[in-house]
Amino acid sequence: MPALKVSGLTFSYGAAPLIDGLSFELRPGDFMCVLGPNGCGKSTLLRLLTGWLRAAAGSVRLGGEEAGAIPPARLARLAAYVASETATPYDFSVRDTVLLGRTARAGLWRGYSAADGEAADLALRETGIAGLAERSINTLSTGERQLAFIAQALAQEARLLLLDEPTSHLDLKYKAEIMGLLARLAGRGLAVAAVLHEPGLARLGCNKALLLRRGGGYAFGPASELVKPAALAPVYGLPPDSPLLP
Repeated sequence: MPALKVSGLTFSYGAAPLIDGLSFELRPGDFMCVLGPNGCGKSTLLRLLTGWLRAAAGSVRLGGEEAGAIPPARLARLAAYVASETATPYDFSVRDTVLLGRTARAGLWRGYSAADGEAADLALRETGIAGLAERSINTLSTGERQLAFIAQALAQEARLLLLDEPTSHLDLKYKAEIMGLLARLAGRGLAVAAVLHEPGLARLGCNKALLLRRGGGYAFGPASELVKPAALAPVYGLPPDSPLLP
């Protein structure tokens, strides 16, 4: 069964469609990159998949269930979302920040159990930041913060991981580290979708690609076929021999 199945998804902020009749599916073990120019709807798509926005038409199914009918607590067990910009107004430790990923399971009044703590500690180890557990989240570098919020998403123990620009503003080391982490998570059976600004990063483990064009056009298929200059050039408005294309 697909972890995510999108059928005929359509959305617009105005008269012109931003996303038009989009259909694709992700199965456990898939790692999909979402590529396209600014303003083509990449971040909007993730918000539609998580129910933050409501589509004009089409459907989103998570684990076979219609996303719009899933209660929030159950939705958190099916899909986890990591935003491109994360605000931390409170001076929480890294571990406490990761524990927030257990909120849907803990409830408002029960508090965190030993199992919640174990899930948070496992997520810290999986992301390689267990040594930062007692540090303030506000003292971390940009790359370390990104890993902390990925750990928070992992602590949800969801089947689908959605990430909006997880490698933006990072140096080469952290870009490679995060892409390697996401590839390993897909390898253990999660379905992963990440919005990327650099097509070349898709070579670090992505097996599926979704190319979005302005005006609602799209292409979906194997990354080995779509992450090529011939397919990317018209999407970005670049010549096929541009050194910016992988």
